[in-house]
Amino acid sequence: MGHRALLAYRRDDTDDGPADDTPPFDDADRPLSREADETAEDPRYDLHRSHWGGADFALCGRLSADTPFATDSSFAVDPEPIATDCSLAEIVGEHLDFLHHEAVYRVGTDYETTAFHVCWFGLEGDCEEVERSETVGHGALVAVGDDADYFRGWFRGTKTVVGDAVDRECFSPAEATDYLAERVTAWDADREVILPD
Repeated sequence: MGHRALLAYRRDDTDDGPADDTPPFDDADRPLSREADETAEDPRYDLHRSHWGGADFALCGRLSADTPFATDSSFAVDPEPIATDCSLAEIVGEHLDFLHHEAVYRVGTDYETTAFHVCWFGLEGDCEEVERSETVGHGALVAVGDDADYFRGWFRGTKTVVGDAVDRECFSPAEATDYLAERVTAWDADREVILPD
């Protein structure tokens, strides 16, 4: 089954890219260095996948200009993008399957990497009232801290309690989704949370 991850590689805002929409590569199959303003309001990303990269956020610290796709490891990233020139909102709302991916990484042009927990808001495993939940665009990304295992357990426990509240008609499924979004956002005021638009 693997430990699937998606990786969003920051594009150079001044570079429209080659005609085939793939990033430029040098002779060593590495993306060419891109000088970009990391503070741009709507940065764009090329989206890649890794079959095993979600395991314990193993790609943190493994990506660099010399090894942009960690091909020297068992967590290698597919160099062929699955989508190009996307915003983070588009990735979260249209490309990320919250049920089937364990991690998302945002990779800067300097290869500084931020890992995110993938928090799916689907409740069918936690209550009888919900038979099926969307898996794309239905969850949140929460930046990983030193408490990764604790956070995963906290989120699973929170979903169980929310699912019980739905079964007891304290929440509608829509209200449960809103509540889960509020809870992950409030987890740590200093931690980045990305929700679908």
